[in-house]
Amino acid sequence: MRKLVVAYAGDFAEYPMGGVLEYTKNFSRYAPVELYCVGITTDPDLPLRQWTTVKIKEVERPFLPLLYVDDEKQRRSKIPLNFKFLNALKRQKAEFLRMGAAIYIQRAEHGLAFMHDDMPLFFNTHGQSAFFERWTSHPLFRWRAFRAWFMRMEARVIARAQGVFTISPADYEYYVNKFPQHAAKIHYTPLGIEIDEYKPPAEREAGAPQILFVGRLDASKGLDLLIAGFARFRERYPDAILTIVGGSHDFNPMEAEVRHAIEQNRVSDSVVMTGLLPREAILPYYHRADVFVMTSLWEGLPTALLEAMACGVPAVVTNVGGMPAVVKDDENGYVLTERDPALLADLMERAYRNRARLSVEARRTAERYSIRAHAEQVCQKMGLTPTPHPTAQELLC
Repeated sequence: MRKLVVAYAGDFAEYPMGGVLEYTKNFSRYAPVELYCVGITTDPDLPLRQWTTVKIKEVERPFLPLLYVDDEKQRRSKIPLNFKFLNALKRQKAEFLRMGAAIYIQRAEHGLAFMHDDMPLFFNTHGQSAFFERWTSHPLFRWRAFRAWFMRMEARVIARAQGVFTISPADYEYYVNKFPQHAAKIHYTPLGIEIDEYKPPAEREAGAPQILFVGRLDASKGLDLLIAGFARFRERYPDAILTIVGGSHDFNPMEAEVRHAIEQNRVSDSVVMTGLLPREAILPYYHRADVFVMTSLWEGLPTALLEAMACGVPAVVTNVGGMPAVVKDDENGYVLTERDPALLADLMERAYRNRARLSVEARRTAERYSIRAHAEQVCQKMGLTPTPHPTAQELLC
C-alpha cells in the first residue's frame, strides 16, 4: 500500500506562518508516496466534497475540501472547528475505504471517525494532551469534564492507531511515559524545515541590534516576558528594535494584550508588529535579525526556531518542549531557565555580543533537521516505503 490520506482541518491552498497546518503541508509536499490532502476551504466558490488539486509550492496533490469555513463566523461558533471536521470525515469515510489508503491525522478527535474500520490509522500528536495540562485559558480547556473526556478519547485513538508520531524529544518522553503499553508504536521523528530555502544571507546589515520573534500571538507564547526582557535589553542598547512577526486566526487573539504590554513597558517606539505574513515574506526578517527569542510557556519543536537557526540567527529560548534539545548554551544560543526579564535581557545581550560565533553553529544545528528526511522516515515507519538497508559503515558502528 502506497496511498496515504493526510487529514487536517486546515486550508491546504493557503500557506500559513506556522503551526500544525504548516507541518501538514510540508509533509504533504515531500512524502514519497501517493498522497491525498483532505481539509477545509476558505474559498466560498470551491465545490465541497469534490476532488480537486492543490499546489504546494511546485508539488501538486489531490485535495478534497470537506467544509467551507468563514473565519469570522467560526470565531463566534459554539461548535469547535475540529468537531465539525470530524463529522465531515465520518460522512466521507466510505470513499477512503474504497481508496484502500492509510489515514494520517493531526488531531486526536479526528481518529474517532475511523475507530471501527480496518484501514491503517496513523496519528501525529503535536503534544495535544501535554498542552492541555499546561494551558487552560481557552474556555473549553477550563472545563474539567472536557479535559477528562479528551484524555480518554486520546488514549482510545492511540490504542487504535498503528503508529503514533512525535516531533520533539519532550513529546516522545511524555507519551511513552503516559502510555508505556504502546511504547513500541510511538516514534520520535525530528521535525524538519526546508534547509535549502532557509539559509544565512551573504552579508548581514550592520546597525541597531535586531531582536526577532516569529509565531502566533497566543497566550502560550509568553510574549509578556519577551517584551519585559526586551525593555531591559533596550536600556543597554537604546537603538535596539524588537520585531514581532505573527498574528492569530485562533479563538484567543492576543494582539490587544501584546500592545498593552508594549505600552506598559514603554517600548512602543522600538517594537514593530507585522501581523500575519505569507511564508515568502518572512525570510527577510530572519536575514536582518541578530537574535531570535522565543519565551514560550509550552512548545513542541517550533518551526520558526529551526528556520531562524538555519538562517544563522542565534536563539534565546525558554526551557520547555523540544527547544532545549536544539539550543545549547554558548554553542548556538542560550536557554532561559527562569522566567525572569532581567535574566532574559542578560542572555539576549550575550547572544548579541557572540552572534558571529554562535551563528555558525546555529546553521550547522539546523542542517540536521530536514523536512524531506522527516517525511521519508515517517513513511518508512508507516510501512508505505521500503526501509533502506544499513550501509557497511552503519553495521560496523
